[in-house]
Amino acid sequence: MPKTTGLDKQWQQLMTLCENEAKMREEGNHPRLLRLIASDIETLGAELGFDARRIAGREFRAQRDGDHIVAMITD
Repeated sequence: MPKTTGLDKQWQQLMTLCENEAKMREEGNHPRLLRLIASDIETLGAELGFDARRIAGREFRAQRDGDHIVAMITD
């Protein structure tokens, strides 16, 4: 099995945060946790090179090579 890269881990973390955020918004009863998750998404999104507009719209895309993330699609 191919080794997981740092970029793979960051991408998976970002996707998990977005899923958790969507779930919390549906439930509507975790405002503090929701703010914390949103802050983590903003930070990680910026680290991965996404601009503020993409982060705000949760428009994240990545280029894959097999099972690995090789680049973020930021344009």
